[in-house]
Amino acid sequence: MKAELPEIRDAASVEVSTPRVQYRVLLVDAHSSGVNQIIEELQQHSPGEFIVTRAASLASALSLFVAQEFEVALVSLNLPDSSGVDSIARLRFAAPRVPIVVLGDDNEEAMAIEVLQRGAQDYLYKGRAHGYVLARVLHFAVERQRTEDELRRAQDLLEQRVMERTAFLKVTNRRLREEISERARTELVLRKERDFSAAILDTVGALVLALDRSGIIVRCNRCFEKTTGYLESELVGRTPWEIFLEPELIKETREVFSSLVKKIDGYRHENMVRTKSGGHRLIDWSNTVLTDSQGEVEFVIATGIDITDRRQAEELQHQRMIELAHISRLSTMGQMATEIAHELNQPLCAIASYGDTCLRMYDSQQCSPDEVRRVLNEITSQAERASEVIRRVRKFVRKEEGDKAPVSINELISDVVRLTQVEARWNQVKLVTHLAEGIPPIVVDKILIEQVIMNLVRNAIEAMAGAKSARREVTISTRMLPDDTLEVVVDDTGPGIPKDGPETLFQPFFTTKPTGMGMGLSLSRSIAEAHGGDLSAESNPDAGARFKLTLPAQREEKRNAARSHRIRRR
Repeated sequence: MKAELPEIRDAASVEVSTPRVQYRVLLVDAHSSGVNQIIEELQQHSPGEFIVTRAASLASALSLFVAQEFEVALVSLNLPDSSGVDSIARLRFAAPRVPIVVLGDDNEEAMAIEVLQRGAQDYLYKGRAHGYVLARVLHFAVERQRTEDELRRAQDLLEQRVMERTAFLKVTNRRLREEISERARTELVLRKERDFSAAILDTVGALVLALDRSGIIVRCNRCFEKTTGYLESELVGRTPWEIFLEPELIKETREVFSSLVKKIDGYRHENMVRTKSGGHRLIDWSNTVLTDSQGEVEFVIATGIDITDRRQAEELQHQRMIELAHISRLSTMGQMATEIAHELNQPLCAIASYGDTCLRMYDSQQCSPDEVRRVLNEITSQAERASEVIRRVRKFVRKEEGDKAPVSINELISDVVRLTQVEARWNQVKLVTHLAEGIPPIVVDKILIEQVIMNLVRNAIEAMAGAKSARREVTISTRMLPDDTLEVVVDDTGPGIPKDGPETLFQPFFTTKPTGMGMGLSLSRSIAEAHGGDLSAESNPDAGARFKLTLPAQREEKRNAARSHRIRRR
């Protein structure tokens, strides 16, 4: 016996039983008998699983789609207000997410294909709408729709993510293109700067050598190649000490390099570089370092000046100055010859007189041993006096280059005074000295500095030779200045500085003497400058002229420190 069916009304919901999983079904059919049959089939096969809401027309179904939610719709194609596939299209438009199962009156394949193309999930012939088939079709439609919805959501999410990723990639791509463009511009700027720097390095007239912190050559410029004869390709990857240096210079140069890497001293030094052809060039190096972000030395840049020709020229100039100074001394001795001859004549005459006295005493046989001893002592004293004059003259005119050595300036001036004393007496000039005590020795070429002071004193004597001044005096004084400079001042009471100014006196070949060469003061200034000092002239506040000779002087402890520093840094 069949179970009694509940009354079915339009837009009414019938709950079959308490569901475990319930599906809301919209049944669109104008025939009550068909609706009752379907509900009966569903109740028998799946009691309480499907909640069926009936709509007898398409308009009612559309209203219910708007007002309620359904998992699936069973739609008949024969409705009072619509027929055929048009009903499917309108329902799909109203509820695109609700799957539609079409209930056909005929088992027509063409109709089934058409409704499926219009969006229906399935086509079920009413004659086959049995409980099992009907429930399975509804389950399939719901699950398929859910799957499609999940797939669609997943697709939408995927598309959204793809769009987001695409947008991100577009932004990233744009930034990457900008970065590539910026990097290309930076590389172009760097290339131009590198080419510009390379051009500067190759056109500069100094040798440039770049080493890494281990001493390996990484770069050199064209001047370095030209000077040494080595190409850069022959030097990169090697060390300077295995290429350019003689064995005895390697240790010293490596010590300088180690000091540079440790940023300790060694920034200036000189050494002899061996060229590819086997020659040697003297290079004056000025070194600097490049550090990384941590402050560690990364590269050592050595910039060198080839001073070989300059040093040879300086040596040649020095030799010529020695020659010229020797000629000047000979000229001075020539001018002093008369006075020196007179000075020698006095002890010689005294020796002859004492010798004659000894002979007369011997002939008379009335001499006592004490008297003979006294006369012989006088002869010896006068001989030593003559010998001293000759010794001073020979020392002054000797042709040789004296080595620089510590010299007492006061003793040197005393020697000059003794040597010029004869000329001063002949010209009725008084020599006066004011020599400061405690002056440390100065490191100079004694012969040359003696010649400078000798020239200043003789010029002062000769300047007063024709002067009518009642006070005829040449004063020589020494003192130490606060900056450890020694000053020697020669004052006279002669006619003073020429109207053309003091600098005129130091021009070569300028002289106020009828027989002068005009080279004495010019040569004297050159000698002073060669010793790191200076020679200047000015008017004496009282009368006459004043000449100032300045020479650098160092205390003994400073000199020893400087000497060890030069040995260490060379």
